[in-house]
Amino acid sequence: MKTSGFDHINLTVSNLARSRRFYGDLLGFELHITPDDYPDSLAAGSFSFFVGSVEVAVITHPTTSPEDRFDETRIGLDHLSFKAPNEQALYDLAGILQEAGVETNGVEEYTPNGKKYVAFRDPDNIQLEYWLDSRE
Repeated sequence: MKTSGFDHINLTVSNLARSRRFYGDLLGFELHITPDDYPDSLAAGSFSFFVGSVEVAVITHPTTSPEDRFDETRIGLDHLSFKAPNEQALYDLAGILQEAGVETNGVEEYTPNGKKYVAFRDPDNIQLEYWLDSRE
């Protein structure tokens, strides 16, 4: 397979409204809302945002249990990691998350390579990370 990158990633969540607040209001992504009357019932009412040129779609399935939570130890996705533009952005995000009551250890350093990052989880327990390339 030859490819130039990802086209899109779909995340399944238990509550679209709660996830809209998290990804849009808290993290500040520009959300693109799919109309409720969209012909594909799975996409109807969902939303997406872009990370560079990659679209991240956030959906819920009719069979998704509101009590279900993400677990990176199961087969499939482990976590998503976003690039931070500079070190101050790490500290800014850590402060925003802590002020909002999102559990995080703040800015940490990954000992093997010395890169700094912030790790946290979305409302469905999907692990998210914000990493600064040590070359930046």
